[in-house]
Amino acid sequence: MNRSRHNSAAEAVRAVMVARDLGRVVDQVGTVQTTPVYTEAGSRGPRVAVRVHLTDVLHQPLAADADAHRAAYAVLRRAYPRAAWQSDEYQYDVRTGRLHRVTPDVPADVR
Repeated sequence: MNRSRHNSAAEAVRAVMVARDLGRVVDQVGTVQTTPVYTEAGSRGPRVAVRVHLTDVLHQPLAADADAHRAAYAVLRRAYPRAAWQSDEYQYDVRTGRLHRVTPDVPADVR
């Protein structure tokens, strides 16, 4: 018996909608990778931002302005509201419609 995970109808619809919305933001987008960025600048302590990397299907960087990067991030945040965008690194593959957490696991006892 094949126990591999299959997309539900809702996941398939979400994948199509995200691909369509990302295609409107940047043509030829293949993957979107988000990386949280922490800074110590400012008097209020660390500031968290999210860096967005856009690549084509060959994993070559896409030329896009800051507005396109923000729009791509907004598309993913709407599609996956429960993701921990401010703390984990994610990669979304448009071809598969899957969001993968790519933050490496940190050992519990680091000295």
